[in-house]
Amino acid sequence: MKTLSDVTKEALALPVEDRVVLAQRVWQSVEHFASPEIEKAWLDEADRRWQEIEEGKVRCHPADKVMKRARATLAR
Repeated sequence: MKTLSDVTKEALALPVEDRVVLAQRVWQSVEHFASPEIEKAWLDEADRRWQEIEEGKVRCHPADKVMKRARATLAR
């Protein structure tokens, strides 16, 4: 049987589109374990963030640029 480390290495070697699908499938397999309190907290957080965007309190950035910057920072 493969270890978690083995599976992780294989998963991270997949193309990004496949990793997204894999992440969704893994999440769907465990999402029923999330408590209603945690779910509500995330929904409240999403609402708060959306309100900040609507009010112009924060600026949005394209995901590809954010990820490029994050990868560059982590590579240092």
